[in-house]
Amino acid sequence: MVVLVGAPGQGKTTVVDTLIRRGPVNPLRLEGKFLGDRTDVVLRMVGLTGLRPEGTNIDMLARLQSKKFPSLESGVPEVIVDDAHHLRDDVLQLFHELTAGAYGRRWSILLVGEDQLVSRLQALKPLPALPSTVRLPLWDQQDLEQASGDLQSYEEISDLVSRVLRQYASQPMQLLRAINETERTGLTKSQVGHTHSRWQSLRLSTAWLIASGMVFVALLGIVVFVQMGTEHDAASPQTIILLAPHNK
Repeated sequence: MVVLVGAPGQGKTTVVDTLIRRGPVNPLRLEGKFLGDRTDVVLRMVGLTGLRPEGTNIDMLARLQSKKFPSLESGVPEVIVDDAHHLRDDVLQLFHELTAGAYGRRWSILLVGEDQLVSRLQALKPLPALPSTVRLPLWDQQDLEQASGDLQSYEEISDLVSRVLRQYASQPMQLLRAINETERTGLTKSQVGHTHSRWQSLRLSTAWLIASGMVFVALLGIVVFVQMGTEHDAASPQTIILLAPHNK
Protein backbone atom coordinates (compact mmCIF):
# COMPACT_ATOMS: atom_id res chain seq x y z
CA MET A 1 0.00 0.00 0.00
CA VAL A 2 1.22 3.47 -0.92
CA VAL A 3 -0.21 6.64 0.64
CA LEU A 4 0.09 10.13 -0.87
CA VAL A 5 -0.68 12.82 1.70
CA GLY A 6 -0.87 16.59 1.59
CA ALA A 7 -3.05 19.52 2.63
CA PRO A 8 -6.17 20.53 0.66
CA GLY A 9 -5.17 22.29 -2.55
CA GLN A 10 -1.53 21.23 -2.25
CA GLY A 11 -1.42 19.30 -5.52
CA LYS A 12 -2.36 15.69 -4.74
CA THR A 13 -4.84 15.51 -7.61
CA THR A 14 -2.24 16.93 -10.00
CA VAL A 15 0.18 14.18 -9.00
CA VAL A 16 -2.43 11.44 -9.48
CA ASP A 17 -3.69 12.82 -12.81
CA THR A 18 -0.11 13.03 -14.10
CA LEU A 19 0.60 9.48 -12.92
CA ILE A 20 -2.43 8.14 -14.81
CA ARG A 21 -1.66 10.14 -17.98
CA ARG A 22 1.89 8.83 -18.10
CA GLY A 23 0.93 5.22 -17.42
CA PRO A 24 0.07 2.65 -20.10
CA VAL A 25 -3.10 1.50 -18.32
CA ASN A 26 -6.01 3.06 -16.46
CA PRO A 27 -6.31 1.98 -12.82
CA LEU A 28 -9.58 1.54 -10.95
CA ARG A 29 -10.22 5.01 -9.50
CA LEU A 30 -12.57 5.51 -6.57
CA GLU A 31 -13.72 8.67 -4.79
CA GLY A 32 -13.37 8.14 -1.05
CA LYS A 33 -15.99 10.63 0.09
CA PHE A 34 -18.67 8.81 -1.90
CA LEU A 35 -17.84 5.29 -0.71
CA GLY A 36 -19.97 3.56 1.90
CA ASP A 37 -19.24 0.25 3.58
CA ARG A 38 -17.14 -2.70 2.41
CA THR A 39 -19.97 -4.09 0.28
CA ASP A 40 -20.33 -0.78 -1.54
CA VAL A 41 -16.59 -0.74 -2.29
CA VAL A 42 -16.57 -4.34 -3.55
CA LEU A 43 -19.60 -3.69 -5.77
CA ARG A 44 -17.99 -0.59 -7.29
CA MET A 45 -14.74 -2.43 -7.98
CA VAL A 46 -16.62 -5.34 -9.54
CA GLY A 47 -18.60 -2.94 -11.73
CA LEU A 48 -15.48 -1.05 -12.85
CA THR A 49 -13.80 -4.29 -13.92
CA GLY A 50 -16.85 -5.42 -15.92
CA LEU A 51 -17.74 -8.38 -13.71
CA ARG A 52 -21.26 -9.32 -12.66
CA PRO A 53 -22.14 -8.25 -9.10
CA GLU A 54 -23.23 -11.68 -7.86
CA GLY A 55 -22.70 -13.57 -4.62
CA THR A 56 -21.18 -12.55 -1.30
CA ASN A 57 -18.34 -10.10 -0.84
CA ILE A 58 -15.94 -13.05 -0.56
CA ASP A 59 -17.26 -14.50 -3.84
CA MET A 60 -16.87 -11.20 -5.66
CA LEU A 61 -13.40 -10.61 -4.20
CA ALA A 62 -12.37 -14.08 -5.34
CA ARG A 63 -13.46 -13.23 -8.89
CA LEU A 64 -11.64 -9.92 -8.71
CA GLN A 65 -8.49 -11.73 -7.57
CA SER A 66 -8.63 -14.05 -10.55
CA LYS A 67 -9.03 -11.23 -13.07
CA LYS A 68 -5.77 -10.58 -14.88
CA PHE A 69 -4.53 -7.01 -14.70
CA PRO A 70 -1.78 -5.45 -16.82
CA SER A 71 1.78 -5.61 -15.53
CA LEU A 72 2.64 -3.16 -12.75
CA GLU A 73 6.18 -2.63 -13.98
CA SER A 74 5.17 0.89 -15.04
CA GLY A 75 4.59 1.76 -11.39
CA VAL A 76 0.90 2.63 -11.83
CA PRO A 77 -1.18 1.06 -9.02
CA GLU A 78 -4.22 -1.08 -9.78
CA VAL A 79 -6.51 0.95 -7.52
CA ILE A 80 -6.38 4.66 -6.66
CA VAL A 81 -8.66 6.08 -3.96
CA ASP A 82 -8.98 9.88 -3.84
CA ASP A 83 -9.95 11.64 -0.58
CA ALA A 84 -9.25 8.40 1.28
CA HIS A 85 -9.32 10.22 4.64
CA HIS A 86 -13.13 10.11 4.29
CA LEU A 87 -13.16 6.28 4.29
CA ARG A 88 -14.60 4.32 7.18
CA ASP A 89 -12.17 2.23 9.21
CA ASP A 90 -13.68 -1.03 7.96
CA VAL A 91 -13.07 0.10 4.37
CA LEU A 92 -9.48 1.07 5.16
CA GLN A 93 -9.12 -2.40 6.64
CA LEU A 94 -10.46 -3.92 3.41
CA PHE A 95 -7.85 -2.12 1.30
CA HIS A 96 -5.18 -3.20 3.79
CA GLU A 97 -6.36 -6.80 3.46
CA LEU A 98 -6.22 -6.58 -0.34
CA THR A 99 -2.65 -5.26 -0.30
CA ALA A 100 -1.63 -7.95 2.21
CA GLY A 101 -2.98 -10.74 0.00
CA ALA A 102 -5.77 -11.82 2.34
CA TYR A 103 -7.94 -12.94 -0.61
CA GLY A 104 -5.23 -14.39 -2.84
CA ARG A 105 -2.68 -12.25 -4.64
CA ARG A 106 -1.54 -8.89 -3.29
CA TRP A 107 -3.11 -5.80 -4.82
CA SER A 108 -1.29 -2.55 -5.52
CA ILE A 109 -3.31 0.32 -4.03
CA LEU A 110 -2.66 4.07 -3.75
CA LEU A 111 -4.62 5.97 -1.10
CA VAL A 112 -4.65 9.76 -1.50
CA GLY A 113 -5.67 11.99 1.37
CA GLU A 114 -4.78 14.31 4.22
CA ASP A 115 -2.26 13.72 7.02
CA GLN A 116 -4.65 11.99 9.42
CA LEU A 117 -4.98 9.11 6.95
CA VAL A 118 -1.56 7.70 7.90
CA SER A 119 -2.26 7.66 11.64
CA ARG A 120 -5.65 6.02 11.05
CA LEU A 121 -4.04 3.25 8.99
CA GLN A 122 -1.45 2.71 11.71
CA ALA A 123 -4.23 2.40 14.31
CA LEU A 124 -6.27 -0.23 12.44
CA LYS A 125 -7.25 -3.31 14.43
CA PRO A 126 -6.56 -6.18 14.60
CA LEU A 127 -3.65 -5.57 12.22
CA PRO A 128 -2.26 -2.04 11.71
CA ALA A 129 -1.21 -0.98 8.23
CA LEU A 130 2.32 0.33 7.69
CA PRO A 131 2.09 2.01 4.28
CA SER A 132 4.86 3.50 2.19
CA THR A 133 4.13 7.22 2.42
CA VAL A 134 4.85 10.12 0.07
CA ARG A 135 4.28 13.56 1.61
CA LEU A 136 3.94 16.70 -0.47
CA PRO A 137 6.02 19.55 1.00
CA LEU A 138 4.98 23.01 2.09
CA TRP A 139 6.08 25.92 -0.05
CA ASP A 140 8.74 28.12 1.54
CA GLN A 141 9.71 31.75 0.99
CA GLN A 142 12.04 30.99 -1.93
CA ASP A 143 9.32 29.03 -3.74
CA LEU A 144 6.78 31.82 -3.38
CA GLU A 145 9.18 34.64 -4.25
CA GLN A 146 10.12 32.78 -7.44
CA ALA A 147 6.47 32.16 -8.35
CA SER A 148 5.36 35.73 -7.65
CA GLY A 149 8.39 37.39 -9.25
CA ASP A 150 6.47 38.06 -12.47
CA LEU A 151 3.87 40.09 -10.60
CA GLN A 152 4.67 43.79 -10.36
CA SER A 153 5.41 44.55 -6.71
CA TYR A 154 3.78 47.53 -5.03
CA GLU A 155 5.56 46.80 -1.76
CA GLU A 156 8.53 44.74 -0.66
CA ILE A 157 7.79 41.27 -2.00
CA SER A 158 9.74 39.55 0.79
CA ASP A 159 7.59 41.17 3.48
CA LEU A 160 4.40 40.24 1.63
CA VAL A 161 5.60 36.69 1.09
CA SER A 162 6.40 36.22 4.76
CA ARG A 163 2.89 37.27 5.74
CA VAL A 164 0.97 35.03 3.35
CA LEU A 165 3.23 32.03 3.94
CA ARG A 166 2.12 31.88 7.55
CA GLN A 167 -1.43 31.22 6.40
CA TYR A 168 -1.14 29.39 3.09
CA ALA A 169 2.21 27.50 3.05
CA SER A 170 0.50 24.24 2.08
CA GLN A 171 -1.70 25.71 -0.68
CA PRO A 172 0.33 26.99 -3.68
CA MET A 173 -2.64 28.31 -5.66
CA GLN A 174 -4.05 30.14 -2.64
CA LEU A 175 -0.61 31.61 -1.95
CA LEU A 176 -0.40 33.21 -5.37
CA ARG A 177 -4.00 34.35 -5.16
CA ALA A 178 -3.26 36.06 -1.82
CA ILE A 179 -0.21 37.77 -3.32
CA ASN A 180 -2.28 38.96 -6.27
CA GLU A 181 -5.19 40.25 -4.18
CA THR A 182 -2.89 42.09 -1.77
CA GLU A 183 -0.98 43.80 -4.56
CA ARG A 184 -4.21 44.94 -6.23
CA THR A 185 -5.25 46.96 -3.17
CA GLY A 186 -5.27 50.65 -4.01
CA LEU A 187 -4.62 50.23 -7.73
CA THR A 188 -6.55 52.06 -10.42
CA LYS A 189 -9.18 50.21 -12.44
CA SER A 190 -6.86 49.87 -15.44
CA GLN A 191 -4.02 48.65 -13.24
CA VAL A 192 -6.31 46.07 -11.67
CA GLY A 193 -7.27 44.73 -15.09
CA HIS A 194 -3.64 44.54 -16.15
CA THR A 195 -2.65 42.75 -12.94
CA HIS A 196 -5.55 40.32 -13.26
CA SER A 197 -4.47 39.46 -16.80
CA ARG A 198 -0.91 38.77 -15.66
CA TRP A 199 -2.21 36.69 -12.74
CA GLN A 200 -4.22 34.46 -15.08
CA SER A 201 -1.12 33.58 -17.10
CA LEU A 202 1.12 33.37 -14.05
CA ARG A 203 -0.90 30.78 -12.23
CA LEU A 204 -0.78 28.53 -15.31
CA SER A 205 2.93 28.99 -16.00
CA THR A 206 5.33 30.00 -13.24
CA ALA A 207 3.42 28.26 -10.47
CA TRP A 208 3.24 25.07 -12.50
CA LEU A 209 6.97 25.16 -13.30
CA ILE A 210 7.74 25.26 -9.59
CA ALA A 211 5.12 22.74 -8.56
CA SER A 212 6.08 20.38 -11.38
CA GLY A 213 9.38 19.65 -9.67
CA MET A 214 7.49 18.48 -6.61
CA VAL A 215 5.09 16.53 -8.82
CA PHE A 216 8.00 14.73 -10.49
CA VAL A 217 9.55 13.68 -7.18
CA ALA A 218 6.17 12.55 -5.83
CA LEU A 219 5.56 10.52 -8.99
CA LEU A 220 8.98 8.92 -8.65
CA GLY A 221 8.25 7.93 -5.06
CA ILE A 222 4.89 6.38 -5.94
CA VAL A 223 6.28 4.46 -8.93
CA VAL A 224 9.20 3.08 -6.90
CA PHE A 225 6.95 1.98 -4.04
CA VAL A 226 4.45 0.33 -6.39
CA GLN A 227 7.23 -1.55 -8.17
CA MET A 228 8.75 -2.61 -4.83
CA GLY A 229 5.38 -3.95 -3.73
CA THR A 230 5.17 -6.25 -6.74
CA GLU A 231 8.54 -7.80 -5.97
CA HIS A 232 7.96 -8.84 -2.36
CA ASP A 233 5.36 -11.17 -0.92
CA ALA A 234 5.83 -10.03 2.67
CA ALA A 235 4.54 -6.70 3.90
CA SER A 236 7.24 -4.02 3.84
CA PRO A 237 8.00 -1.80 6.83
CA GLN A 238 6.72 1.75 6.66
CA THR A 239 8.75 3.92 4.32
CA ILE A 240 8.32 7.70 4.16
CA ILE A 241 9.51 10.15 1.52
CA LEU A 242 9.56 13.73 2.82
CA LEU A 243 9.86 15.90 -0.27
CA ALA A 244 12.18 18.86 0.19
CA PRO A 245 10.63 22.15 -1.04
CA HIS A 246 13.52 22.76 -3.46
CA ASN A 247 13.42 19.41 -5.24
CA LYS A 248 12.89 21.10 -8.59
